[in-house]
Amino acid sequence: MTAPLAGRVALVTGGAGDGIGQATARKLAGLGASIALNDVHERRAKAVAAELAADTGADVRPYVFDIADRAAVDEAVAVMTTDLGPIDILVNNAAINVQGSIFDYDPDDFEQVIAVDLTACWYLMRAVVGGMRDRGWGNIVNVTSVAAYIGGRGHEGPYGAAKAALHDLTRSVAIEGGPYGIRCNAVAPGIVHSKFVEKHRERFEAEIERTPLRRHAEPVDVANVIAFLVSDEARHVTGEIVTVSGGWYLRP
Repeated sequence: MTAPLAGRVALVTGGAGDGIGQATARKLAGLGASIALNDVHERRAKAVAAELAADTGADVRPYVFDIADRAAVDEAVAVMTTDLGPIDILVNNAAINVQGSIFDYDPDDFEQVIAVDLTACWYLMRAVVGGMRDRGWGNIVNVTSVAAYIGGRGHEGPYGAAKAALHDLTRSVAIEGGPYGIRCNAVAPGIVHSKFVEKHRERFEAEIERTPLRRHAEPVDVANVIAFLVSDEARHVTGEIVTVSGGWYLRP
């Protein structure tokens, strides 16, 4: 049988970290997509790309650039298109989070969070939607956060604000892209198991009791939802924000 995403090219940003990006790249590669794996860490990007290619048999190539650098984005998209073909799937996963109180938050940090977590996602979408429109098919998934709904719990204001704005931008792209066969959705994870969560185990273990499913998400749990959203099984789903928190945050 033909793999569900055979012939598709997927760009996954922040794909070499030990989290949602890498899990998503692995999942999409396993479904037959060719993967343009972006990260800012060259050694890690090359190592992960080689590992995923060996494990899945897919064409997985590393592309090292800062998503907030527009010239670098333009150049990288052109190279990816030459190497792999036009980008059919974009997963905007790369993000940063600088925590702090409104009373002493550094304005430069605020601008950096907005630049990476919102503006860069918009620019990447802008860079690929033209080709998607011309081909009559495209899928975009923005990785956001439940922080968009809860104000960042008081110490992630810029991060929460960027993710909330990305929700609205997701809907905007869905409305404009829909007539051209472009779907745009988002996933909003809650607490996802990571090295950071492990480091602050006592802080995050308390939240398990507030989670109906009694565990934090693993990166693959989010990757599975992303894979569904870019598949033809979700062909009539667009403009949606899918919360993946095990019930930790229940949208009204």
